[in-house]
Order: sequence, then C-alpha cells, then structure tokens
Amino acid sequence: MPTFPDGNFTIVNNETGRCVRVRLGRTQDVSGWKAGTKYLQSITGEPDLELGEPDGSPATAWWFSTIHDGVERRPFNQIVSHAVGEYQNIGDYCVWLDINWFPTAEDRNRAADEFRRTLDDMPPDLKEKLAALPPEAFWEEAQEQLGADACLSQKLELWHVYCASVTFPEHHVEEDHDGVEAAQSYMDAAAEAGFHRPEVEVGRTSTRMYGCGARREKDSTYRWAYDGTHIYGADSKTVPAERTYWTDEGGSLVGRSKGGPGQTWTLATWKPSQTQPDPVKAVALTGLFGPIAGLLG
Repeated sequence: MPTFPDGNFTIVNNETGRCVRVRLGRTQDVSGWKAGTKYLQSITGEPDLELGEPDGSPATAWWFSTIHDGVERRPFNQIVSHAVGEYQNIGDYCVWLDINWFPTAEDRNRAADEFRRTLDDMPPDLKEKLAALPPEAFWEEAQEQLGADACLSQKLELWHVYCASVTFPEHHVEEDHDGVEAAQSYMDAAAEAGFHRPEVEVGRTSTRMYGCGARREKDSTYRWAYDGTHIYGADSKTVPAERTYWTDEGGSLVGRSKGGPGQTWTLATWKPSQTQPDPVKAVALTGLFGPIAGLLG
C-alpha cells in the first residue's frame, strides 16, 4: 500500500483542485500592569482547517507523524500542520475527525430528496396503477398548479414531494389526515413493488485542527491511512473507518462513506512558493514569541 511522503507534502483534491490548508489562529495581547510594572502576556487562538488555493504557502504544507503510542502499542499516524509548528507557540496540531450519530435536518432533507427521486423513477405502468391512491383533492390542486395539459407523471412528481415530506418531518409541508393515510398506502404499495424509503444516513462527520498530544475520545479520531487515492481512518476503535473517507463537499472537508464524489487526493512533496512572507511579520501575526512580536511588528 502506498505510504505518506517523507517530509512536508501537500494534499490536493483531484476533482476540485482544492488544497487542504490551515488558517492560523490570531494572537491576542492580554498584558497587564501590576504595581507600576507591565507584565507581558498573550493568548493564541486555535487554528482552523479549510480547503482552498494550492498556492505553495506554508499553510498548505503537512507532514506525517508516526510517533508510537505506548499505551495502545501502535503508531499515532497523524497528519500534522507544518505552519502551526513553524509559526505559532501552541505546539503541533493535526487533523481530527468527529462523527455525529444523530441525523440533522440536512440529513433528513437529503434522504427525502433521494426518496422523491426513487418514486419519480418508477416505471409508467406502475405509476398508472398507483395513481388510484392519491385523494381527489390532490388531483384538483395539481391541475391548478400545473394546468390541464400536465401529464400524469408531472402530477405525480408533486405527489412524491408530499410523500417525502410525510416520511421525513424536516422536509415538512402542510398535511391533513386523509392525505397522510393516502400517502402511506401509496408508499406501502411502492415498497411492495421494490421501491423503498431510504434510511436516513446518520453519522455526518466533520474535521478540525486539534493538538497532537490530546487523546482521542469516543466518536473522534486522528489516525489516517492513504492508499494512493483515498485518505481514511486507520482504525475503527473510536470511529468506523468506512465513514471516514476524506471528501471535498462543496469546499468543506468532511468524512463520508467510500464511493462518492470529491474523494480522490494527490499527495505531493511541498514546493514552497517563490514569494514567501516576511518572517518578522509572520511572527507578529501568529504569535511565535507571544507579546514580544508586538514589539517587532
């Protein structure tokens, strides 16, 4: 199996061209006076994980840590930020993944849309057979919305939206008792023909930056493997590995089940851009020396 590159490397999505980056935390001056003497002190915020331009900046550079875990007797396998360790005074930070086992409104809406498409794709002869189940009030409303020239399939698309809303409450529309009963009968008949309601896919995962020295807890992980195309969890002790495949989902890095779009990545040796930031200004922005940086900027 391919391994992570030695030294610093970049992580670029093959489909979107976006690069995994870190956004450094800001340093806040919290100095104070006591007995006529100023005491210098600062607080540096935690960095954030993001997807963006592969511009060769230090924010795009990562390295792979295989420090041995003496308790579990296996490597940590962490993907660590070069920029945080180089420019900030908060230690090393790596990529973590957290899983939420409770479905969100977005999860339910996605399931409702999938169910609607499933019903829309039923063959014409089955649609004609099931068309006897929606109540008369629905057909009157469909004709008002679509016009008298609308075909059966177009009218049933409105009915399928209603069926989906009955099944997944977050996809809710105004309902009545007769309509709900008719929708239930319609969906039961569709299920007998092999067109079933999908399960709501729970376990949406999100990624973040967190300290390398922290212990992972239930529903979180920082251990990663790379097969030359996909990046995914290296063990299933805290999070099922099959839910951890790195995915560029509209510009956000999340974990998903294998097989969807935005899941293929290229790891390549980091080549610093020719134009690098002034190191003194970089220190001032990131707090490498805490309050002393304010004197340098």
